[in-house]
Amino acid sequence: MQTVESHFDSWIYRLSSAASLSSDTNEQRLRKAVLILLAGICTTLGVFWGVAYLSLGLPLAGSFPLGYSAISSLSLYYFFRTKGYKFFCRGQLAIILILPFLLQWSLGGFWTSGAVIVWSILSPIGALMFAGTTRAIPWFSAYVLLMVISGFLNMRSTPQLSLPTFIVVLSFVMNIGGVSAIAFFLLKYFVHARELAMAALDREHTRVRQSLTLAMEVQQNLLPNANPHISGLDIAGSSIYCDETGGDYYDFLDIGEPEEGKIGVVVGDVSDHGIPSALLMATVRALIRQRCFQYGNLERVVSDVNRQLTQDVKDSGRFMTLFYAELDSKNKRLSWLNAGHEPAIIYDPNANTLEELTGGGSLPLGIMEKSTYNATRQDIVPGQILVITTDGVWETRNPDGEMFGRQRLYDIIRQNASQSAIEIQTAALDAIDNFQNGVVAEDDKTLVIIKIEPINSITSVH
Repeated sequence: MQTVESHFDSWIYRLSSAASLSSDTNEQRLRKAVLILLAGICTTLGVFWGVAYLSLGLPLAGSFPLGYSAISSLSLYYFFRTKGYKFFCRGQLAIILILPFLLQWSLGGFWTSGAVIVWSILSPIGALMFAGTTRAIPWFSAYVLLMVISGFLNMRSTPQLSLPTFIVVLSFVMNIGGVSAIAFFLLKYFVHARELAMAALDREHTRVRQSLTLAMEVQQNLLPNANPHISGLDIAGSSIYCDETGGDYYDFLDIGEPEEGKIGVVVGDVSDHGIPSALLMATVRALIRQRCFQYGNLERVVSDVNRQLTQDVKDSGRFMTLFYAELDSKNKRLSWLNAGHEPAIIYDPNANTLEELTGGGSLPLGIMEKSTYNATRQDIVPGQILVITTDGVWETRNPDGEMFGRQRLYDIIRQNASQSAIEIQTAALDAIDNFQNGVVAEDDKTLVIIKIEPINSITSVH
């Protein structure tokens, strides 16, 4: 059995190679090969049936299967010469549908023909395999119509031929058995081919999953592996991705000498998420890290990064919003720049005031090469809390479709202002998770909390 199947697979491969175009997919090659095989089988059987009817003295009945074989042979020759698949497919389905009906009519009806009309079912079955589900419906409708007409004619007419019972019974067995065998064989091969395709797809999915896992590990290593320790500042940061990889980005940058007590904090959000966004995120991280260690103020650093990124992304439509802050814990100064990002906030628990750092309409990075960016500088006082997020925090939805919103986060900051930065961050993320209540996240979430503390001396440990 295995040898027969191996030979059959070999024939299918040869047929698909001879009848297919270089642009054909594997599925198209398979359909063409199996249709050629079906046509070849039916053509051979047509000769057998035609000769059998002629030997019984039935020239009219014999002319139909022999005529089919002749027409089918010509269509096969035409197909191999021109590769005109649509014409070949429709022609084969049409003659397979019509000729059994005509043959049954010439033999005098359903009984005397041995139910030869059942061969017509191969037409809608073939259409289902070779043309698709939608195009198969008209062929099946035509088959049903022919069956109804056949039944009506069978009731209205009397048998014109009187064949031996043995011949009639043999015809039933050959017709029903032959059609059943061919239909089963074709379906078996298609199911087998589909199983092989699914197995290959599973292997590809496994490979992609392994690649995504590796990409996730690489990207996670690009994020800070610990919160920095700066005297006078209590800092906590976290990113939660909705896929294996994401487009959210945050980083802590050394600014100046360690004893100066300065740190740069960057939070970015690449448009969309997934592998392309992760690659863009890694690019921006590298550009910012390289540029921030060189000379220049905040505006110059971001402008240079934007110019380089715009050249890289060009017409891809991708961009990145950015909030970049530099904190001087010794002199209690904050410099910040917002490039199209969600507003950061500064909460002052002493005055119970909350200020949004909107950024004055600066464009995200990667949109316009000559964009200008303006930094803002202001004093900070002990007790104040700087909160930088991405829009995935605000836009988290619950089962009712309601968004978490800014106000809920503001309330959490107020209620936990006396706690440490990591405790404030934990309270916020727990509240978001409870609000989400099992709903699958649609965007990445990044949250950085910076709390200004009183200091007696300045030291820095990274």
